[in-house]
Amino acid sequence: MQSALTTMIGAIGDAGFAAAAAEGLRSAIGFDLAAAVLHRADAPAELLFDGFAPAGFGQGLANYCRHTHAMSPMLHPAPMLGAVRASDFAIEGGARPGDYLVWTSEEEMGFRTLGWPERCEEIGLYVAALGGVVELSFYRERASTALSPADLTALGTLSGPVKAAFDRHAALCRPAPSLDRLTTRECQVYDLMVAGCSSEAIALRLDISRHTVKDHRKQIFRKLNVGSLAELFAQSRRAN
Repeated sequence: MQSALTTMIGAIGDAGFAAAAAEGLRSAIGFDLAAAVLHRADAPAELLFDGFAPAGFGQGLANYCRHTHAMSPMLHPAPMLGAVRASDFAIEGGARPGDYLVWTSEEEMGFRTLGWPERCEEIGLYVAALGGVVELSFYRERASTALSPADLTALGTLSGPVKAAFDRHAALCRPAPSLDRLTTRECQVYDLMVAGCSSEAIALRLDISRHTVKDHRKQIFRKLNVGSLAELFAQSRRAN
């Protein structure tokens, strides 16, 4: 699990972050397929990573995001956070209407989405991030031995770090804000900061006190909505 977390953290800020997160965890628990979907209230499900298409099940995942995610007992009526087994959420009572649902007792939850791989063991990791719930789901052909309770618990302990990684990635990938809101002096301090100058160097270059530099830094962080130098550098790179 630690190697998956290390890979995820290393991918923060990269275009392939969601893929690294999902695939790293999938590999760590020994499953075959992975997907990452963002669920927000009153908004369509957003596909963050599609590990189904290369295996020929892309339409099934698309059907889930567009139509059947609202049927997921792990998400409705309230999302379950942490690591869970789909088999613990079986829906009883037979078939219900739905053009994109296949009802069968051969599936862990009593149904599957049209186009979905059949007879799979499903494990989900649900974290509150990105203004909603990020669903990281993992699949393999069902066998006599399921994922062990110890491995499920170990996956669940990553909920906090995974949430932090997704939120950090989102912060680094926000569009760079305009510098128009900065004063002339703040722009001078900003340029020196992103050039790698220390507070002492900025004070000497601009002939101002270190205390004044710190005040300008606080205003720059506030106006540009960043919380650290790393975020400031990332936004500067995107702007350029």
